Amino acid sequence: MSALIAAGSNPLEFLTQFGIEWRLLVSQGVSFAIVACALYYLAFKPVMAAADKRREKIEKGLKDAEEAAAKLAAAKAEADKQAAEAALEATRILESARADAKAVVEKAAAAAAEQAAEIRRQSDEQLAQDRERMKRELRDELCVLVAKAAEEAVNGILTPEQRKKLDERAAEELAEGK
Repeated sequence: MSALIAAGSNPLEFLTQFGIEWRLLVSQGVSFAIVACALYYLAFKPVMAAADKRREKIEKGLKDAEEAAAKLAAAKAEADKQAAEAALEATRILESARADAKAVVEKAAAAAAEQAAEIRRQSDEQLAQDRERMKRELRDELCVLVAKAAEEAVNGILTPEQRKKLDERAAEELAEGK
């Protein structure tokens, strides 16, 4: 090539020997460059920008999905924690209610036992009072019967004066409680 340049001829003339028109090749090169630049700025650059936007949206969507999955896992863990706490609280409340119910039952049983003892004591008192009243009534009736029997037995034997003394003595003894 240096020999061609030294000969003073056009350096691209040797291409014509191979059947290549260098003017046509240059014009096609320029046309290609113009079309390549036009395609780069008018088609490739907007397509790449759209592809970058889409890639960013996809990355953002994946990032958001990961964040949502993390939030979902955190929410599930929190829900499980709250469910466990609620179960513990329910168990504690149930145990407390059972203890309260047991205390109420024991208190009611004690009150019922006290009431039964009070009823028994009152019935024993009433029974004792009734027994004493019946004894008095029986003694009074017995005294009346004895007095009637004695009166009938001594009616013809005793004089009215002796009968009067006997009545007075019987009244004194009744008053003394013998």
